[in-house]
Amino acid sequence: MTSTIEPLDDKPDSIWRRYKNSINFKADLKALFIRTHERHATLDGARAITIMLMVLFHVLFGLSTILKDNLEAFIQGFPSYLSWMWQVQGSDPLFVVSGLLVSYTLFRSYDRSNSLNILTFYKRRLIRIYPLFLVALIMFFPIGVRHWDYIPSNLLFSSNFFDDRKPIIPVAWSLEVQMQYYFLLPILCLILYAVRWRIALLVSLIVAAVAYRYWVVSSHPVLYQTPFYQLAYDHDFARALSKNLYYHLDVRIGGFLMGTLVAYLHHYYEKQITAYFNRNIIINGIVLAIGLYLIYWSFSFPLLNKNADFYSPFVPEANLWFLVINRYTYSFAMGILLLLALCPAGPSKAVKWFLSWPIWHPFAQLIYPIYLFHFIFIVFGAAAAFGTTDKHAITSASVSQVMLVYFWALLFTVIFASIMHIYIEKPFLKFREK
Repeated sequence: MTSTIEPLDDKPDSIWRRYKNSINFKADLKALFIRTHERHATLDGARAITIMLMVLFHVLFGLSTILKDNLEAFIQGFPSYLSWMWQVQGSDPLFVVSGLLVSYTLFRSYDRSNSLNILTFYKRRLIRIYPLFLVALIMFFPIGVRHWDYIPSNLLFSSNFFDDRKPIIPVAWSLEVQMQYYFLLPILCLILYAVRWRIALLVSLIVAAVAYRYWVVSSHPVLYQTPFYQLAYDHDFARALSKNLYYHLDVRIGGFLMGTLVAYLHHYYEKQITAYFNRNIIINGIVLAIGLYLIYWSFSFPLLNKNADFYSPFVPEANLWFLVINRYTYSFAMGILLLLALCPAGPSKAVKWFLSWPIWHPFAQLIYPIYLFHFIFIVFGAAAAFGTTDKHAITSASVSQVMLVYFWALLFTVIFASIMHIYIEKPFLKFREK
């Protein structure tokens, strides 16, 4: 009697075989570009616009680094109607949408069993985040900080807790903030279900987040007594601003909380909100106008232009309030528009229609790989646009050249992100569902 040992990939339950069986190139590629169902279609636009704005800002950031000797001329070369491109708002809508989607899954989970399995929630988050994150970590390590002792804090999403550590992946600071909020979110949800006035609690937490941000800014006079445009010229000020107002959950949590509030209102009061706006079309229009105006206001400041009216004269007290409320005003406006799109009635149906355009779907599906890898392809985009790999040969850049860099960077990123989605992200998402 003889026995044979089957090869690993022939075992029906082997990891490799399960991985191969989870890949369906044609179907997954088709699903990237053709929306097969309307679930979360309204949020496609919000996610797509968010990641596209983030790539655009990082294109400008990269070119600003190259053109540091001619930076002022580069910034002032943009006409006033394009000053919105310099807004550092890319992460705020990401936080709002992330807070909304993840909170919504927790609310649905609680309704099914009247409880939350927190460990299962954490496991699902890690399965969602880690595979592509590890690939990005491997890719960026040789070209990034290259410090082996940075790896533990990166793997634990805790670099922002240490002054002597930094993310290896350029955008990973925002992923760290997201993961820290996800860690707290189930606890917040359990508290919500334990109290009666849940909406009031969420609103109170948002107000507290604004108050806390005010305390942080007012406690560091250099932040509000220095014009914001110095961010591009003064490295010490840029470090102080980033350290105190940019990289930590405590000063960014308001956007996540706004997303959680919108998720709660939509999940539990969608019919009531929609019916109310159907009965009160004028109020619906007013709320829509407020949301759109706040978006416009948030983007109307040419922050890096020394000659902007905002700085003539420069008023530190006004700058203090600007630093406190600008990001949260944008997050609040995003929350308003998303709630109107999720509960469409009257004029706000136009928001749902716009955010549900099929053109947004591929970018929304690829938001995570685009988010992780786009920095690399901005370099390729610049090389394609300027026809050189020598950054010293690039001494100026027009608006059209900036947009050409953006086009190539986005195209290269989408191609690579599609590969990462089909062969890494999608298989692990299927594993998670099983």
